Amino acid sequence: MTLLKIIARKMINNRWLTVSLFLGLLITVSLVSSIPTYTSSVMHKLLVSDLEDFQQAENTYPTTYSFSINFSKDDSIDQLDVLDEVENFQEQMISNTGIPTIAELQILSTSPMRVSGIDNSASTRLSGRIMSFSGIEEHISITDGSLPSNKKEEGVVEAIVPERALLERDMVIGTTFEIGEGDEKVIVKPVGTFTPNDPSHPYWILSADSYSRDFIVDEEVFRNELLQNNKEFLETSRFVSAFDYSFIRSEDIASLLALDRIVNRETSALMETIILTDFPVADILKTYDQRSSQLQTMLWSLIAPVLVMLGIYLFMVSRLIIQRQLNEIAVFASRGAKRSQILLIYFIEMILLGTIALLIGPWIGLLFCHLLGATNGFLEFVQRTALPVEILPDSYLYAFYAVVASIFMVMVPVYFASKKSIVSHKQNLASSINQYKWYSIFFDLGLIAVSIYGLYTFQRNQQMISSSQGGDLYIDPVLFFLPAVFIIGLGLFVLRIYPWILRGIYKLGEKFWSISLYSTFLQVGRSAKQYQFFMLFLIMTIGIGVYSASSARTINTNMEEQILYQNGADIAIEIRWESTETVTTASAYDTGSASEELEAGTDEDSLNGERPEVSYIEPPFEPFLDLNGVEQATKVFHKEGVKAESQGQSIFSAQLMAIEPKEFGETAWFKPNLLPHHWYAYLNLMASEPSSVLISSSVSNGLGVKEGDYLTLQWSGSNQAEFVVYGIVDYWPSFNPNKQREGDSNPTLIIANLPYVQNVMGLEPYKVWLNVQQDSSRNDIYEQIREERIPVSNMNDVQPEIIDLKNSAFLLGLNGTLSLGFIISLFITLIGFLIYWIVTIKSRTLQYGVYRAMGIPMPKLLSILIWEQVMTSGFACFLGIIIGGAASQLFVPLFQYSFSSQTMVPPFQVIFDASDEMKIYIFVSILFIVGISILVILLKKIKIHQAIKLGED
Repeated sequence: MTLLKIIARKMINNRWLTVSLFLGLLITVSLVSSIPTYTSSVMHKLLVSDLEDFQQAENTYPTTYSFSINFSKDDSIDQLDVLDEVENFQEQMISNTGIPTIAELQILSTSPMRVSGIDNSASTRLSGRIMSFSGIEEHISITDGSLPSNKKEEGVVEAIVPERALLERDMVIGTTFEIGEGDEKVIVKPVGTFTPNDPSHPYWILSADSYSRDFIVDEEVFRNELLQNNKEFLETSRFVSAFDYSFIRSEDIASLLALDRIVNRETSALMETIILTDFPVADILKTYDQRSSQLQTMLWSLIAPVLVMLGIYLFMVSRLIIQRQLNEIAVFASRGAKRSQILLIYFIEMILLGTIALLIGPWIGLLFCHLLGATNGFLEFVQRTALPVEILPDSYLYAFYAVVASIFMVMVPVYFASKKSIVSHKQNLASSINQYKWYSIFFDLGLIAVSIYGLYTFQRNQQMISSSQGGDLYIDPVLFFLPAVFIIGLGLFVLRIYPWILRGIYKLGEKFWSISLYSTFLQVGRSAKQYQFFMLFLIMTIGIGVYSASSARTINTNMEEQILYQNGADIAIEIRWESTETVTTASAYDTGSASEELEAGTDEDSLNGERPEVSYIEPPFEPFLDLNGVEQATKVFHKEGVKAESQGQSIFSAQLMAIEPKEFGETAWFKPNLLPHHWYAYLNLMASEPSSVLISSSVSNGLGVKEGDYLTLQWSGSNQAEFVVYGIVDYWPSFNPNKQREGDSNPTLIIANLPYVQNVMGLEPYKVWLNVQQDSSRNDIYEQIREERIPVSNMNDVQPEIIDLKNSAFLLGLNGTLSLGFIISLFITLIGFLIYWIVTIKSRTLQYGVYRAMGIPMPKLLSILIWEQVMTSGFACFLGIIIGGAASQLFVPLFQYSFSSQTMVPPFQVIFDASDEMKIYIFVSILFIVGISILVILLKKIKIHQAIKLGED
């Protein structure tokens, strides 16, 4: 009880430091616990998205698990008993997954049997099965007749059939059939036809028409009448369970993938049979764990620097607490208190704080996850559907680990302080303990060397292996670990030599410095170690913030630019053209003679290397220009398989792009720095000469042509035309020079003037590219196109692709974690800033009292404080910006190895955005303004005249 009173009194006496320590502990626990929560929610979103894509592409409900068992392979079993046991374990197996189902179905079926019509009024050439479907009445509509009876009527079993069955067997409702032979013969009468209520419902694992040769009877009749009378009547039983994939979580994946193993194990123990299973998305689920692990690894690598900062913060705050309580600890030790007793006091205090943080932290981590899900870029937030987050058992497990690690960080300075007696404490105060050991600089250089060597090794290894070829983009955690090591190492190195720099500056102007600067130089220069932790804290926050901003901006921008470049413009539209080819072909079917003439003409033309001339009717272009929200539209003609000739050389598979230079420049998207000159200069060249062309380097090398040379172009069905080369380009909107082609030939491109091509070589269908106003609504544009009845056959819009990109698990994790980490770092830094300087001011009250006694006015005293802030906090922030920029230049280019070299067009480029840097500058400004304002207020409130008292230290 006495121990608890001592702990409570100690916490109350140091309440502000205790609260600050608790805040750091709480944020650490919240951040760590949010990792499994966020990973699970993002991966759930990714999984649902993948399954939706699968359903749309395959037209099959993805999470439908089915298995069928053949009962005819084992003559030694009682089919009814085994069926009951299979049904029981199947029901238990589905229940154990814990995932709700939206459809469950059991199909009982006989083997295909001979079908004969009693009245010979229907086709009997087709065999058929007798089947039952559980719950079928809830999923069908009777189109003619009625549902079958649930019992035999005068020895006749009633059935229903799909509408197609009437055509298959050339029968009508009420026709009676004998199915089977001998004693096993069953009389069946179809009494109704049906259609599915919703053919896309998971209940219909096969379409209803696939049962057009079969007879579907009531399930109760099948079990109680048919199976009871003939226990070998049943051939197969199929069980279908459609899981609701919106409820599937990462922890459910293992149980879903284990279904096959359970079915084979349980069924094999019952009988000898053939088991057929079907789970369409098994492969997707198998890769899910790997992708989840990759995402979690990336999140940990992103958050690791923040955790390091939190560890430094906890160490710094605990050290400040210990420094304030060194006298008390030393007195305890001098009066016989054991080290274990001193450690126990602080350990119990940390246990109390840690327990509270453990209880609250995961819930705050849940709020962090909501914040992460709203990111659209680094420190950019948008309104978006909230992620389906929930606290997982792993969240508390991770939180517990964080509490244990935090307690260890705090107990380290306590351990070293607990062995000091009052005598050793006073001796340490009198000795020069604030100087660096000369050999400690090797630690800093070692960190820098490790990061640079890691940079070199990573770059060399990535160049030796091929880049990722499709699939999810994966960022190597090394790309976030190495920059953090570099920033810490370089920051420590500069802090080692910083006192010497200050002393050099002090010596240069020793005779000219004001009292404020003179005092500041002496204080900071002689007590460098005192500021080390705090300055390193600022350097890490700002430096990693700059690197994070550059990394996120670079990755986001480069991935968006890939989409824009590939599409060429905001919207690319293919329109339907009418042509004489369609008309001629249609008329050819009217008479046999016309068809023969067309065929003969085609053969003759093919022998001459010509094709019949086709005339196209160009649809109106003006409606595109009149669309509200469209700034500009242009015509873009693409033609593959163009033959290019020059100087005796030929290329038979060149790609031609014909454009209107002015309109194209106002519509297309292109980065100006991709070419030696601004791309407008090339368009101006083309506009000056109708027959001019721009060619890719592959065309120049293949034909041996350069600027000023001539080449001829032709394709099947066109006239031959001559062009003059006005420029050579390596990149052009929508042209990928890195794309692999058959035969390892390089992609080729020729850009020509569209009016000249149409006049000389013929008019053929072109695409329409649109440049859309930034704030315009895509839905409005789509609606206008429908209202104007513009004949659109295909449309590619970059906006949905960019939205999907922003909502992807990778970018959500990257942008969200980097943004959250930086915000937490800022918050912790501001708290650490205030705590450090508040404690520093209170500990130097005597010094300020001496200054006032010497006649230094209050404005001069405030000036000393401000200059001290500039030389410590200000220099640390400036250093953080410089080191962060250097780390970005060194390490951000390595992200290009995470992209496929074939799709990375335009080339990867490091992006520094002024808005990102401005956010950091604003933070630094707020930090100084708020911090100095609070410190000035505190300084004015201190009764400095009472500081100088007889008997003071």
